Amino acid sequence: MKIFTNLLRYTLNKLLLSINYSAHLILSKSFTALNARNVSRDNIWDSINLNKFDILPKGMYDCLPKDTCVFGPSDQFLLIKKNRYQVKLLPGQLPSSELGVGWITESNTPEAYDLLWGDKNNLQQFRNECHGIRDVLTSEIISMVTTQLSRSSNIVDIGCGAGDLLLQALHVNTNIIPHGLDFSPKSIELARTRFKNGHDFITYTIDESLPYDSASFDMVFCTDVLEHLEQPKLIIDELYRIAKPYGSVIIVVPDGRYDQFLGHLWFWSPSSFKELLSDYDPRVSILPQSRELFAIIDVHPSS
Repeated sequence: MKIFTNLLRYTLNKLLLSINYSAHLILSKSFTALNARNVSRDNIWDSINLNKFDILPKGMYDCLPKDTCVFGPSDQFLLIKKNRYQVKLLPGQLPSSELGVGWITESNTPEAYDLLWGDKNNLQQFRNECHGIRDVLTSEIISMVTTQLSRSSNIVDIGCGAGDLLLQALHVNTNIIPHGLDFSPKSIELARTRFKNGHDFITYTIDESLPYDSASFDMVFCTDVLEHLEQPKLIIDELYRIAKPYGSVIIVVPDGRYDQFLGHLWFWSPSSFKELLSDYDPRVSILPQSRELFAIIDVHPSS
């Protein structure tokens, strides 16, 4: 029996090595063939299903669990499965927006986001990226909830940044009283200069709860925040708790099928996002231009 077991283990190991070698050989040949046809390096990834991978410049990652990098199809990149890494600066490296302003915030810390909200150049680059897609996203969100905003008085944005979304909301209804929180002191400092009721904007790190009484707001917004949190389900419950009966909770996240941002812990598809929110009967859609996932939840009175 021991001889048979060892033989089986040896055979399986040989088989796995053969499969790994074949997969690597096929990919190597495919890239060679692509180069032979003078295909540009921008299109060299077409032979790989990128929905399952992020592309990381070398030396800008620390893979978790260890040794789970797949392989390097070029001399500058590795492919790594999503949600199996964390960003860590190596000795001698400094946060820089040279490769995109996102590189300075991917550690998910208040200090990193202070580098964004506290620096005019970084902030301008952030707003300009992808032809101003973040302004587009803000406009899309507000356009989806104009009816609810028109009958609201108190609203809050959880993870408000500098308050861009709330400023757009005021264009719909000048009588609303906006509130916001963010873990970046610099973002709150900026937000307070943009609103008359600046004292209603607070610095707060979202963990398992929110610092508001139950049934406090007619509308609760949470945009591009849940994907950064270790326990998003707990915060979803909190968003619902602080909303008034007959109010609304608005949640927006990137489409995880295409999202490649290293600071994100979660990558939801439309179906898995709806499942995440299933306790609250959400209406989930995809925003037409930004392509982010949009959910609206109606808050019902407690029975």
